[in-house]
Amino acid sequence: MMYLAWRTLRYRRLAFMATFVAVFFGVALIVACGGLMETGVRMAVPPQRLAAADVVVSGKQTYGVPNKDPQDTKNIKSVPLAERYWIDPALVSKIQGVPGVERAVAESSFAATVVRDGAPVIVGTTSLGHSWESAELGPYKLDGKPPTRAGQVVLDRAVARLARVGIGDRVDVVAGGTTSSFQVTGIADPPGEMSQSALFFSGDDERRLNPHAGSADAIGVLAKPGTDVEALRGRIEQTLADRKLVVLTGDDRGAAEFPAAIGGQAQLIPLAGVFAGMTVFVAIFVIASTLGLSVQQRQKEIALLRSIGATPRQIRTMVRREALVVAVGAAILGCVPGVFLGPLLYHLVSEAGVISPVVTFHQGFIPYLAAPAIGIFAALVAAYVAGRRPSKTRPTAGIAEATLQRKWVSWPRVVLSLLFFAGGFALILVTAIVMEGAVASATAGPAVMCWAISIALISPGLTRLLAAVLSPPVRAFFGLAGYLGTINVRTRAVRVAAAVTPIMLAVALAVANFYLQTTQNEAAERYYSDNLRADVVLSSTTGGFPADTVEAIRSAPGVEAASAYVTSAGWINKPYDGSHVESPWPLQGVSGASAASITGVQTVAGNLGDLTGDTVALPEVAGKNLNVGVGDQITLRLGDRSAVDLRVVALYPAKEGFETILLPADLLAAHSTTGLSRQILVTAAPGTDRDALAANLREKVADHPGTMIEGREAITTFAERTKTLAWVNYLLVALVAGYTMIAVANTLIVATAGRRQELGMQRLIGATRRQSLLMLSVEAGMVAVIGVVLGTIASIATLMPFSIVVLGRPVPSGPFWIYLAVVGGATLLAFAATLLPGRRVMLVRPAEAAVAVE
Repeated sequence: MMYLAWRTLRYRRLAFMATFVAVFFGVALIVACGGLMETGVRMAVPPQRLAAADVVVSGKQTYGVPNKDPQDTKNIKSVPLAERYWIDPALVSKIQGVPGVERAVAESSFAATVVRDGAPVIVGTTSLGHSWESAELGPYKLDGKPPTRAGQVVLDRAVARLARVGIGDRVDVVAGGTTSSFQVTGIADPPGEMSQSALFFSGDDERRLNPHAGSADAIGVLAKPGTDVEALRGRIEQTLADRKLVVLTGDDRGAAEFPAAIGGQAQLIPLAGVFAGMTVFVAIFVIASTLGLSVQQRQKEIALLRSIGATPRQIRTMVRREALVVAVGAAILGCVPGVFLGPLLYHLVSEAGVISPVVTFHQGFIPYLAAPAIGIFAALVAAYVAGRRPSKTRPTAGIAEATLQRKWVSWPRVVLSLLFFAGGFALILVTAIVMEGAVASATAGPAVMCWAISIALISPGLTRLLAAVLSPPVRAFFGLAGYLGTINVRTRAVRVAAAVTPIMLAVALAVANFYLQTTQNEAAERYYSDNLRADVVLSSTTGGFPADTVEAIRSAPGVEAASAYVTSAGWINKPYDGSHVESPWPLQGVSGASAASITGVQTVAGNLGDLTGDTVALPEVAGKNLNVGVGDQITLRLGDRSAVDLRVVALYPAKEGFETILLPADLLAAHSTTGLSRQILVTAAPGTDRDALAANLREKVADHPGTMIEGREAITTFAERTKTLAWVNYLLVALVAGYTMIAVANTLIVATAGRRQELGMQRLIGATRRQSLLMLSVEAGMVAVIGVVLGTIASIATLMPFSIVVLGRPVPSGPFWIYLAVVGGATLLAFAATLLPGRRVMLVRPAEAAVAVE
């Protein structure tokens, strides 16, 4: 059988090349997904500003939320903190006494930005100020003198070059929301390329400018020469014995500098897992479709082998070995593009903001082992499915059915189709009845998979049914070519279904996932920002606004109300709240004096004007679930892990699944990483021109460099994270849809090329090339229409309940051109993959084509 397998590969190169391409691209995508997954698991963040520290002590940037029982300290969910968790700098003396420690240095950072001609000078993602004492943790090499008293600053080399200043010059720096002039006493050279701008101040200035003075971001530990770093790490952990602290070495040290990188892990791992699962699912279908068509075209050959004594087991072995030979080569070679595709995907994902670009991309040997194994396994599964029926068919029946296969129904196929249909229906019910808000996508996504599998399993029958529906209008419009085309599609329904299935799959996955995301985006934008009224939004690019800026804005002509605006995330600790275990509550901070005007919220109890000091306004549903009302007290765990006791002053209605908790802006800002409010929301007085209002505001913030004046679309909400993930999901879905389109091309090219005899006979009895191409066009059009219709049905069944849940209407949100683009792409590919090989086949003389090997 191995000899026959090799001979088959030699004479049926096109069919097996299609299988090769399917496995090749599938393995490449899986390798890339494996790299993303491994990167998320390792989370290696090489240190930059702390590169000289052998060990770094930092606050744990995660918080353990009890899953069910608040007293159960073991069954907890670890969730990233929204803000930096600061630690006590007094720990320096404690660490200093650990054997093997040469020196321990506290590192503190705060927003500080050089401005030149009113514009911020930033190299990298942000600009931070530090005490000069922490510069040795770099280590930075100083050209000049360190800052020894107030009013002096040392700039890193990149900032000094961009700001065009040197030693002895004076420079304006925005820190703590105010602008001050400093004398440059030195230029510091970093040890390598930095992702953030660094400014170094004297100890007095650091304590004056830092909103979180008296706390530390991290403590860098310099070990004595010859000290075992891992052993030192263990001794420090034992000395501190605090579960809220982490002791870091190696590439983990950078997490102390870039706490936001920790939050990216929770997004990257599931993202890579879902994409990999989708790729594997599509790969199995693509390979099975391609290989199945190849086996169908050889049914006469297989029947002849059976008639001369080949057993069913030998036939299955031959098909399996053919698939194995092709899959092994394709799987090995598929790893090559994976080497480049993985870093490319990671770059795009990091650029989109899903994960910090400071995280090192890792793609070790595991993806290169797992991906080929999955590709080969998919090919073997496809070979088993494709070879099972022909091997069991009686030789005489196989020869009769070889030219025109009609039988496709089997009990396993029907049962599996019903099971997946039931699964899809159950997921729809769960989406419509149980799920709320954005989490509805957790069940809506898998639902389209179930629908697609169910339809694919019975696609020959559905193809024949839809072909019968399309036949009358097609025949009426296209005449003889329409008659021949419809007859071919209906009588070859089993083989045509092999081309319909990947089109259905591509349309279903692309349309469902694209519109799930656009619908979720609109819902998040609507419900997170609808409770905020702002005609003009002021945004700071230099760290934030001081508290008195809001009062100055309120006095500007044309201003009806103004409020500081802060966003964060946290948890309700007491009474116990089990509704936000997987993700924290969105927190919005507004100024109590203008809260009612800025939010436009109509409270059902209490008054938003009382939102000052240690108070909170809760969504009505949260008050009912927690059994608290106006005047009651709750304990809220804020984004920096601080627990604050707050008095409930108002309850207000909110869309389920998109609720937010309202807090005083100054309270929430004090527990944010910057310590300041980054935005101010302004509503215009009746009859005020927006441009005139913007001009008045520009005068009020003239002494706040880096202030942007924009419309309400600039309001920062929790929809921003949804938008970030949306862009990445669009990319990943496009890749999978593109891979599925390759299957469409493979299947149609192989199917058309395998009809040389038929097309040759047509031309021998008088058909012209134009007539034959028109017939093929009719067939391609029907294949495209049937695939699009079935894919649309699968996507609609998923999108309608999801849209009802999140938008309150059955029609999803999103531009219609997305659907047209998907349908147009599938249709264009169907025609190209049919007509181009068909045209090439007809270049052969009719007599030669009529006797060619199928």
